Amino acid sequence: MGNALIDKELIGEPRLYDLAMRLEAETLHVLLYRSGEPESIVYRAVPLDAPGLPPERRLEETVYNNPLLLSDFHKVTILVDTTRYAIIPDNATGGDTLFAEVLADRMLPDTADDSRADTLFTPMSPAGVTVAVKMQSQLLAFLRRTFNNPAIYPPIAPLSRYFYDSSRIGHSGKIYVNIRRDSLDLLAFTGSRLELANTFAFRESADAIYYIMSVRKMLMDRDGDDRELLIAGDDALRDEITAVLREYAGYVMPVVYPATLVRAPKDVLKAPFDLIITPQCE
Repeated sequence: MGNALIDKELIGEPRLYDLAMRLEAETLHVLLYRSGEPESIVYRAVPLDAPGLPPERRLEETVYNNPLLLSDFHKVTILVDTTRYAIIPDNATGGDTLFAEVLADRMLPDTADDSRADTLFTPMSPAGVTVAVKMQSQLLAFLRRTFNNPAIYPPIAPLSRYFYDSSRIGHSGKIYVNIRRDSLDLLAFTGSRLELANTFAFRESADAIYYIMSVRKMLMDRDGDDRELLIAGDDALRDEITAVLREYAGYVMPVVYPATLVRAPKDVLKAPFDLIITPQCE
């Protein structure tokens, strides 16, 4: 049995709360909140129990060892950390669902692990794209039978929506970076048009800088214009790469957090950025 880090005394009346979670290989990040009340937000990072078991079994052990997660929440959103996603422009499919499925199959070719995988589609209507993602069938089945009508996305989905809103401010093209200790998400916008979204794994901060600068150069060579670089994510790593990027790029700034978080408990800012903004993107 694991340690119950999220017991039923943590909040009152779960039916008044929304539950948002981010599932990673070793950690389940949990956000509990009442809509429109940032001071109500509770954040916990829960290590997954039972190392050595398949991912869905580890998640099952962890959820049942944290009984509050089994409550009847007002809404449940689950971000599943994965790089098995593709961004499909809506103008490429003309709203044809079958054609979108064909494109997703081409953009996400099967691997040895995909024999029991399902493809999910998340329309991001304001940005004019659909996010397609492949997830393991057993994991999806557990999430759907355990939680009440959960919305299940890859983390790139709330990032696309949040940065779409920010990209419309000003006239310059923008590159947004969401950085973690071992990977980064990179999204490029021209005006309100999402042009590129990708996730890169890295071991050293120099590799992260290389990916960012390579994408910036590719877009500059194509368009002839520089891009604003806006960085979110892990505080220490963000500060480290920002100092280097400013030696080569004209505009490098931190991403602005939602203004409502001024009223949230301070430890909430320790949560992954894509999870923090999820309530803003619903």
